[in-house]
Amino acid sequence: MDLFKQLVLAGVIVVALPVTGQISTGKVEEKTVVEEVEPPKTRRVPTEGLDEFAFYLGAGRVYANRDLESNKAPFGAPLGVRADETGLKAWSFQVGVRNRVSKFISYDAGFALDRFGESYEFDDPDSDSTFSYTSRYSYYAMPIQVFFTYGKDLRIFAGGGIQPQLLAGFRQEQKWNTILGSAQEATLKGKDGFNGFGLGIIASCGFQWRLNKNTSLYMLPSWVWNLTSTYDDQSDYIHKAHSFNLKFGLTVHLKQP
Repeated sequence: MDLFKQLVLAGVIVVALPVTGQISTGKVEEKTVVEEVEPPKTRRVPTEGLDEFAFYLGAGRVYANRDLESNKAPFGAPLGVRADETGLKAWSFQVGVRNRVSKFISYDAGFALDRFGESYEFDDPDSDSTFSYTSRYSYYAMPIQVFFTYGKDLRIFAGGGIQPQLLAGFRQEQKWNTILGSAQEATLKGKDGFNGFGLGIIASCGFQWRLNKNTSLYMLPSWVWNLTSTYDDQSDYIHKAHSFNLKFGLTVHLKQP
C-alpha cells in the first residue's frame, strides 16, 4: 500500500472513533432537578425584637366622686345642699403609646378626654316642688406612667405616674318643678371660676392579650386622685375629684423607631 492510501485510511479511523464511542456507550445525560426549600420561619418572641412599641386607642367607664370642703376665709361658704351630692358616671376616651424598654419595665404616655362630676336631687314631701342638677367637668388629660410588666402574649401591667390636665369645659343641667307642678330647666356652661390647670396622680393595673403579630386587646383599670382643686383660689369651695376608670381598647404594635 502506497503512502497516500495509508494516510487516507488513518484519517478515516480517527474520524470514526468518537462516533463509535458515543454509540457504544448508550448513555443519555439526565438533567438534575433542584427542589426549592423554603427557609424555616423565625418564631416570634414577644419579649424581643421590634414588636414592643405599640399605639393604643380606647375608651373607659368612669365612676367619679369628689372631696369637698369650704375654702379658707375670706372666700369660704357653708357646704349646704352640696354636702348631699352623689358621684356621677361618665365616659372617657384615650389614645397613646406604650413601649417595653426592658424585660420588666414599660412606659406609657397618653392623651385622654376625661370626664367626672356629681349630681343632686331634692323632692319636697309637702308639695310637687322638685329640684335636681347634674354637673360635668371635662378635662384634656396627659397621663404618664411607668409599669412593671410581666408576660408574653398575656401581659400584666402594674404601675402609676402623674396626670397633668387642662380644663376643657364645665356643664351643669338643672331641672325643677314649681309648687304648681310647672316643669322648668336650665343649662349653665363656662370656665369662669375654675382652675384651668390640674395635676393628679394615677395608678393602674391590668392586662393585654396578644391576638396576632400586629394587634392586642387591653383592659387597664385606673385610679386618679386630683392634687389640685377644680375651682380657683377665690372660690367658695375646695373641690378635689377622684375616680375609678375602667379602660379598655385596641393596641396596634408598630416597628420601633
